[in-house]
Amino acid sequence: MELQYNPFQITLAEGMTCTPTALREAAGIAEYDFHLTWTAENAEKDDKFLFDWRTPQVGLMYKWTPSCGFHHNMEPDWGGTISSMISRSAPLSAFYDGQGINHYTWALSECTMRVEIQNGIMEENGNIRFRFTMGTFQFATRKESDLTIRIDTRPVPYRDTIQAVAAWWENEQGMTPAAVPPAAREPVYSFWYSYHQEITDKEVEEECRRAKELGFDICIIDDGWQTDDAGRGYAYCGDWEPAPSKFPDMKAHVARVHEIGMKYVIWYSVCFVGFHSKHYEHFKDKILRNVSHLGTAVLDPRYKEVRDFLLNIYKTALVEWNLDGFKLDFIDTWSDQPGDAPYQEGMDIPSLSEAVTVFMNTVIAELKAIKPDILLEFRQGYIGPVMKTFGNMFRVGDCPGDYISNRVGVFDLRMIMGRQAVHSDMLMWHPNESAERDALQIISIMYGVMQYSARLDSITPRVAKMSKFWLDFLKEHQATLLDGELRAYDPQSLYTWAEAIGESETIAAVYQAERLITPVIGEVTWIANGSECDRVLADLKGYFELVVYNCLGEVVFEDDISFLGTTFLPIPTGGIAKLRRTR
Repeated sequence: MELQYNPFQITLAEGMTCTPTALREAAGIAEYDFHLTWTAENAEKDDKFLFDWRTPQVGLMYKWTPSCGFHHNMEPDWGGTISSMISRSAPLSAFYDGQGINHYTWALSECTMRVEIQNGIMEENGNIRFRFTMGTFQFATRKESDLTIRIDTRPVPYRDTIQAVAAWWENEQGMTPAAVPPAAREPVYSFWYSYHQEITDKEVEEECRRAKELGFDICIIDDGWQTDDAGRGYAYCGDWEPAPSKFPDMKAHVARVHEIGMKYVIWYSVCFVGFHSKHYEHFKDKILRNVSHLGTAVLDPRYKEVRDFLLNIYKTALVEWNLDGFKLDFIDTWSDQPGDAPYQEGMDIPSLSEAVTVFMNTVIAELKAIKPDILLEFRQGYIGPVMKTFGNMFRVGDCPGDYISNRVGVFDLRMIMGRQAVHSDMLMWHPNESAERDALQIISIMYGVMQYSARLDSITPRVAKMSKFWLDFLKEHQATLLDGELRAYDPQSLYTWAEAIGESETIAAVYQAERLITPVIGEVTWIANGSECDRVLADLKGYFELVVYNCLGEVVFEDDISFLGTTFLPIPTGGIAKLRRTR
């Protein structure tokens, strides 16, 4: 059966209804409300609602989605599908022109259940076709739901429409973000790239002393604390007992790190029970799927026993070891995939989406009841508005040594995260790399919270000095970098430059050599050179006191100078200039 409700063509099976209930239009934004119903038979067959509509490809040159990464290209309408659900991405697509101006942004209110989304150009007529489908089985015992489609055609910067959707989810759709404790915004030393699984309590404590001296107050202990195996993979995950040879007394060890002056956050791969873990035999019949190449199975949260088991692990560790937080990894593994275990007797929640929602609500509530300011890190992938109600640290996905991925990840997350703490992936580099190029990695992520994972016992004195200079800068200017108005330009070119505008200062960074930037001039304007070029091209007008620093924080040029327009600033690679307006 097909229904037409301008501009949507809606397809549904017999027994299903889709009733328009409201239309709100104002200043280029339209919100379409629908009430959906279905029968038990529809749910058993997993019949789907299909919405289909089109718009001319006029001015729509590039697209942005929460999971687009490097891919801002326009696809044909028979191209790929984007999946959104509580544990994966978010239902938002924005289309903009070469000047970064929005032409068409659409989003859904349904951010928990799985939605399959397609955006693509129709070869026959040059229209862009938008489609999404939503199955009924996942709603468990419910037989109805409300849905709002929000369409924004205002000719404003693309980032404004994306951030407006994020605010709409927060303020009008009831997805209020979790409170962010101050510590969630502080730079972090991570042990993953620096030590991988080969860590011991003594090594952690020694490195924490070095990290504290450099200026870090938080450490994250990653995979390896719970196993003697160092062969990667996750075959030994699932028991979550400290390896006696590495961490013989975890409580005392955490206390010693606290004495150093650092908070202690520990890693768990939430969904995994490895084939070599003691708990695998017990839970082998409560598995969502096997991931053989990683040596592990994925626990199925549709079973109450699974949810209770995981909750007890975290509560026990938090209390007994006096932890400050958790890095909860691989939650996006809880996403519907072909071949997943079907609904079976013994499951108290038939829907995976609802089971994940129940689990997360319970875990977060109980952990925060024990420690209200607990730190909770989630990873890029599960970064939608529902996840924002749980976590308070959202990190870019793993991209070791990748300048571009880390930069793109930080900016993409900042677009939809509002005031949540966006963290970079951990910075790492070869010991023989220059301090200048290492500084480029820091400048690439300076609009997020830095996570750092270079071994401090092997970095050169120049890299240590560079790291200290930039770490101090990020901390001193945290309010502008994290809370100022962020303007990131040219996402289709992987962000060529950006600026954060604070109350009295602007902090700009350029990532592409010879890219002319036009920063908003504050009382003080900082311009960082994130390109491998010894100058920055900027459009500046006025009289300034100019001080240029290299990547080590050393002054290499200073003068009182006037600018009448386009000029080259002598900022070395990895360095930064400070311009104080004099008149």
